[in-house]
Parts: sequence; structure tokens; C-alpha cells
Amino acid sequence: MRIVRMFVLSAALLAFIPAVSSAQDKPVHFNIGGGPTFVMGDTADHFSTGWGPAFGVTFTPNPKVGFQFEYAFRWFAIPDETDAAIGLLDANHQTHQLDFNLVLNLTQPDSPVRAYIVAGPGMYYRKVEITRYAGNGVICDPYYYICGTYPIEAVLGDRGGWDFGFNVGGGVGFGLGDSGEFYIESRYHYVMGPEINGGSSNGQYLPLTFGFRF
Repeated sequence: MRIVRMFVLSAALLAFIPAVSSAQDKPVHFNIGGGPTFVMGDTADHFSTGWGPAFGVTFTPNPKVGFQFEYAFRWFAIPDETDAAIGLLDANHQTHQLDFNLVLNLTQPDSPVRAYIVAGPGMYYRKVEITRYAGNGVICDPYYYICGTYPIEAVLGDRGGWDFGFNVGGGVGFGLGDSGEFYIESRYHYVMGPEINGGSSNGQYLPLTFGFRF
């Protein structure tokens, strides 16, 4: 529902932006969007599909190349687990993404549909918040950022940290008037996490984003 509200607000803003030039000719662009985020690899064994918004600004010195800074927040549920090795665990996983990207436009500036690729490095703050635990007293899993002995019934709080990563992907934009577009894009994100008790906490995420650019 929050994402729908953002889309409606963005569409209203686009309606009031003066049509002074084409979207490709403007030197600065803003984007707002959101959608589901799919987890991949070992990460998918621990977290369910997530969701969240993304906000960015892109500087375009020429119609073919842009430099983007983007922030995104994503929230993932950890399915209620009842495992003989862990016990009952209720938790969630959150990420804060700061990316610095190169955007390459593949179509002509006057095309009604813009195809582009995007890639770059970033920093990712990842946190796991454990809200309930009732088990045998031992949890050791690098993807939950914990390894040790805990009370049989406890709220363990949250643990996390900043990790380096990168993203690569692409999308298509559909022109809206002279100064905006509706875009759909997907990017693969790989985050290099720390080793915890000899186990890797690297993460792989694949968001599918629907948004507006103006």
C-alpha cells in the first residue's frame, strides 16, 4: 500500500513538471520506485521475498551516459522456523543500500522507449532483528549474524553492519510527456558479508523495481 501511494504521488508530481525539454536532454533526473526483492543462493534458504522503496538522482553529462546515486530500503521476513537444531525463531532481515552507478543508455534520445544498463559499487547495511526465540539455547548461523548460547526464551534484539557490494542490471523506460518516464528495471546485487564462526554471510538479492523518473 505504501508503494502504491508513492506511485500516485510521483504521477501527480510529473503532471505538474513543466515540459521544457525531453527527458534525455535534462542534466539531472530523479527517480522513485519500489517493488519485490527476490533472494538468491544461500540467502534464499533463510529469508523470504522482500519489498521496499528506492530513491535516486542521476546526473547526465550527455544523452548516452549518466552517473546515479541511489538509496533503497528492503525488508524481508524470516519464515517462522521450528527446527530441531535451532528451536522456534521469529525474525526479520532489513537492508539499507547506497549505490553509485554508471548508467548507459542503449537507445536514441528521441526514442519513446529507453533501454539502459546500470552497474556500480555500493555499501549495504544489513540487519537481522530477532523478535522471539524459544529453543535449545544454541544458535549458530552466519546469516542471522549470531553464533552462541542464548536463553531458552529471549528477545535477542538486532545485529548487523555495513558491507561492500556491487550491482548490475538494466531496464526499460516508457516516456511520459516531454519530461518523465515510467520505468521497469531489475538488478543483481551481491553483498560481501563477514565470516561468522567459519561460515559466510554473503548475500545475493534481485529486486524488481517499478517507478517514475523525472
